[in-house]
Amino acid sequence: MTDRQSLIVDRQLCVLYIAGDSNEASFVFGRQLLITYSITAVSKLLKNLYLCGGSAATVPTMQQLGVTLVINATTESELPNTPLPCDETGYLRVPVKDSRETDLDRYFNEVADRIEEESQRNGITLVHCVVGVSRSASLCLAYLIKYHRMSLKDAYQHIKARRPQIRPNVAFVKQLMEFEFKQTGRRSVSLVYCHSLDQELPDIYEPEFRTMEMLYHKFRRNIARR
Repeated sequence: MTDRQSLIVDRQLCVLYIAGDSNEASFVFGRQLLITYSITAVSKLLKNLYLCGGSAATVPTMQQLGVTLVINATTESELPNTPLPCDETGYLRVPVKDSRETDLDRYFNEVADRIEEESQRNGITLVHCVVGVSRSASLCLAYLIKYHRMSLKDAYQHIKARRPQIRPNVAFVKQLMEFEFKQTGRRSVSLVYCHSLDQELPDIYEPEFRTMEMLYHKFRRNIARR
């Protein structure tokens, strides 16, 4: 890994690196590699719904998949308008930052409705942000909750099985928890305290933060021996 991307996750303890000479990205906690994945991969979530990062949203890829609607969940300063395969391809920009201060929930219904409308016309939607990890994944989760009547937990597991690198920021998950409750009247995800990060995290992140906890305590022990 050669180039450090400007995306810092969880109080700078978990960092996203993008290799300058390949199409791979890696999440790293301290010196521990958590996951490596292709930044050009497009993930099929449903027969009518795909998820990817900005670098994968190319005209040839969209033509191959038969994409009829593109949803770009980035600000214009991050990415320009996505090139479309033809004039008839629908386009929606959701101009938000991947920040804990972002009210992404204001777009949940609009995006879910657009995806469903496209699906009813036998169209195919591609949702992307910069790396296809947080913003775009959150919007796809909202769609699964509203129109496929999935719980947030089931929707998360459904997408993660098809795109293991997803990790909506904690604020987005909290907004999705409220969206789930409004849509279904129940809550399938709760918050648990993570000592290594000194903050609450969704319990659906438990396998990841267990690794972080182990590394954190190992780090503390090593410091104590010095």
